Amino acid sequence: MRDPNFRTPRSDEPTPSAPIAIPASCPACQSSSIVTKMQNPDAESYWRCTKCGEVWNDTRRRGTPRRGVSGWR
Repeated sequence: MRDPNFRTPRSDEPTPSAPIAIPASCPACQSSSIVTKMQNPDAESYWRCTKCGEVWNDTRRRGTPRRGVSGWR
């Protein structure tokens, strides 16, 4: 018998993201002055260094590099 309180999530519903560790420093200049516009940062958050202006996403930086693609610059 099915539990009446159980509800199958719809595929278009956002799934809660696991909390992530805030990056300690900028990957370009190692400054600790970093910010994000996200109120609750998650794995999809982008970070900006207030010293050098570098913008990055930790999840994408740690992913497998694509062959022949060097990055944003």
